[in-house]
Amino acid sequence: MRGKDKVPVFIAETGSVEQPKAFAYWRDTVMSAADITPFDPIAPFSASRMVAASAHGTLLRTVSGPIGVDRDMRHIRRDGRDEMSIMLIVAGEGYVEQGNHGTLLRAGDVAFHAMGQPGAAGSRKGYEEIRLVVPRATFLAQVGNTQDLVGRKLGATPARGLLSAYLNAFTTSVSNMSEAETGIAVEGMLHLLRGVIHGRTAPADGELSAEAVRSLALAHIQRRLHEPEFSPNALAASLRVSRSRLYAAFAGGQGIAATIRDARLDRAHDRIVMMRNTGARIASIMASCGFTDPAAFSRAFRRRFGLSPRDLVAQGAG
Repeated sequence: MRGKDKVPVFIAETGSVEQPKAFAYWRDTVMSAADITPFDPIAPFSASRMVAASAHGTLLRTVSGPIGVDRDMRHIRRDGRDEMSIMLIVAGEGYVEQGNHGTLLRAGDVAFHAMGQPGAAGSRKGYEEIRLVVPRATFLAQVGNTQDLVGRKLGATPARGLLSAYLNAFTTSVSNMSEAETGIAVEGMLHLLRGVIHGRTAPADGELSAEAVRSLALAHIQRRLHEPEFSPNALAASLRVSRSRLYAAFAGGQGIAATIRDARLDRAHDRIVMMRNTGARIASIMASCGFTDPAAFSRAFRRRFGLSPRDLVAQGAG
């Protein structure tokens, strides 16, 4: 008796490519459906992706170094893709921004991204992600309106944990599944997702809430830490909200300028720690995090972390 026809599984990785060419390989082959940029251009880049493609949906498991991913109307017109992605962050940190919504992502988060409309996502620290991609029509029929979900993440509930466990188990088992079994698994995943979001209060139409503005702003800040001219005014203009609405969204905590500054400093700290054993260049790291004045950078760094950038490098050398 003939064995069942299994779903084809493909692996792409940079390990077999010479390191100077690794990012270009990833950009031009695996990630050709979007524009990608390295957040650490001076650091070695590595990534891998498992792809299990079936008639019912595509399951991907990706491990990648820090990158930013932008998909705009050029890509959408070129490939015509109109799919909905359900993303589980397995490890690392990142962000997703689409339409009027955006959010920071951490391990355990489940978020949504629509391939048929412009959007951005990425990670400044590297990430591991599981993604189930299904046709938008299938998602609409089995789950509901995609616009209620794109650029958002699910709340941290036991039901979300069940959804995450299902996606993990599906990814582990898919290489031994037939097309029919994969179809059953995809349908089960969408049925579970519908149950998770059922009864969730739908976001009101019209003006974004202060919480939504803040969440979108924090995601957008992560995209633009490397730009020295990026400021609260530039943030308000990019999000198309008034300065008063933006400042109101950050009322009760530290201000927007301080949030941007601390995000820059945190990123610089992480890069120094990551690279200090391989020759951290403080000037390059400072510039890549949007600072232009070395003295001001050193003072702000010391105020936040209690030691200078050079002291942090010396700790690694010691």
